[in-house]
Formats: sequence, C-alpha cells, structure tokens
Amino acid sequence: MAEMMHTVHMSLDRSHLQLLVAFREFGRLGDAARFLHLSPSAASHRLAEAERRIGTKLTEATGRLLRLTPAGEQLAADAADIERDVARALLTARWIGSGEPRRVRVAVGFYDTASWLLDTFRTPANQPRIELLRFNDDRLLDAVRGGSADIAIAPWPKRPTGVHHVPLASDVLVAAVPTSGDLAGRETISADDLYHKTFLTSDYRPSRGFEFHEFFLAADVVPTTVVQVQSLEMMLRLIGRGEGVTIQPSLVLSWNRPHRTVSMVPLAGRDITVQWTATHRRNADESVIAAANRIATAFGAAADRGEGR
Repeated sequence: MAEMMHTVHMSLDRSHLQLLVAFREFGRLGDAARFLHLSPSAASHRLAEAERRIGTKLTEATGRLLRLTPAGEQLAADAADIERDVARALLTARWIGSGEPRRVRVAVGFYDTASWLLDTFRTPANQPRIELLRFNDDRLLDAVRGGSADIAIAPWPKRPTGVHHVPLASDVLVAAVPTSGDLAGRETISADDLYHKTFLTSDYRPSRGFEFHEFFLAADVVPTTVVQVQSLEMMLRLIGRGEGVTIQPSLVLSWNRPHRTVSMVPLAGRDITVQWTATHRRNADESVIAAANRIATAFGAAADRGEGR
C-alpha cells in the first residue's frame, strides 16, 4: 500500500469511470469490457490504472470471481450519477447549439400578435432562420444594443439614435372601442370622451410621443380608471366585451381582426403619428441586414393583402 500511495495523483479519466459503471451494472469485467468495446486485457489494464491513480483497491478476487470492494462500489455508484449528469449536459448543449449560429433573433414587445409576423418564418434557402423573442417594450432597444436580440420591431414617435432603422410603415394612433358601445359611431374621439371609461394600457409608465403626453396631457384630461393589460390579444377581447377602451397604432388593430367587436375611431385634434421600423445595430452583419429586409417585405405584403389598413 505504501508503494501504491507513493504514485497517487488523484485523477481519473472518464474512461475509468465508465468502466466502473459498466462493471457494477453487468457484474463481470468481461461483460463490461464487451459493452465498452474493450479487450479483456485492456479492461484489466484500465482498472489497474484507476486503482494506481487513486491509491486504493477498487476490486477484489473471491475465488475465481472479481467483485468491487466497498470503495469501488461507492465510486462506481457515484460515477453512474456523474455519467447521467454528463449525458444530460451533452443533451443540453446539443439543444442549445441547435439554435446556433444560423439564426437571427427578432425582439417583439406588446405588439406580437400581428399575422404578418408569420411570413418572417418563411426562410429562403441558405439564410438564417428568424426567431421571435419577447421583451417588454421599454427593453427592446436595450436588447438590441446589448446583443440579446439582433432586431427589434416597434413603432416610434421619434426614431432612437445610435442604431439603424429599416422603415416598415408610417402609422397613426386611434381609439379602440367596443363596436356595441356609444363611442363606436363617433367621427372622432376626444380625451373628454374617455374620461369616465376604463382605459387599458400596456404600461403604467407613459412613453413620450404616445397617447398620454400627446393626447391626454394636451387636453388636461386623464381617465379616472387606468388598467394595465400586457397582452394585446387579451386587451382587444376585453374591449370587445365592453370592459374598456384603449389607444393604439391603427395597424395593430387592423392586423388583429377578426376582432370585429372592436371599432377604430380617429382621435380628435392633430394626428399622433408613429413610425414602424425593424431596428438593428449599425455594425450588424449581412445576415441581420438581410433578415431586416425580409421583415420589411413581409410587412409590405401584409399591407398589399389589405391587412393593416
């Protein structure tokens, strides 16, 4: 034992652990060797090498049979757990790796239910596929600038600087009201008309250039009841049931028909315009630029079909 301890360097290869696991499972070194596609002599040599490296006996002979010692049994059991962990780690890496590197990550926020987005999945040959990632609206630009997304799709009252924008369309904010309600037949809707209505919004924190600053504050009127609903689909369903109103870009309301129980009515006063863009970093590679152009094409095709009008 003293001589064995003198050569210890407490390091086993995975092949040593696999042999111990197989030996424990099959009960015979010869069967373990065949399972691992080893010759009997190679298996014996590998087992002896494992014992030399850790400085303790892992097997013992009982008559003509070789069996694991208590130390060997414990190491084999632990090695089986390690092998399962390694297998899971490899599968996880393969799962994650299946999404790389030929993909372009498109960040979408509240406006993620428009049918035109489906067209972006029709990936041309030899082009990276597009994936849709969900972010809060106020994190879309950070996602692009920080590298957690390649492109962001959003409407802007004023295009942010420091990034590149591929224009998609110009749009105007409109009121979305229940078709069966008293506001549906109006030519325009004023801030006063919404004062006593339940106003649905995607975020309590107002963004400059949208309805809070440009419509309500301009009229010195704020709805008495404001409710946050961070799902456009759910928001439109609530409006259709007569449980609220909202103000949104006109395109997302058109795109989300058949919500036929929701009517669009222009806002009183000057138009509040927004610009839809596919936004990416200025130093984006060719695949991202190509994807942004594909998004613009899909956007335009939806308009040609009558969507977004």
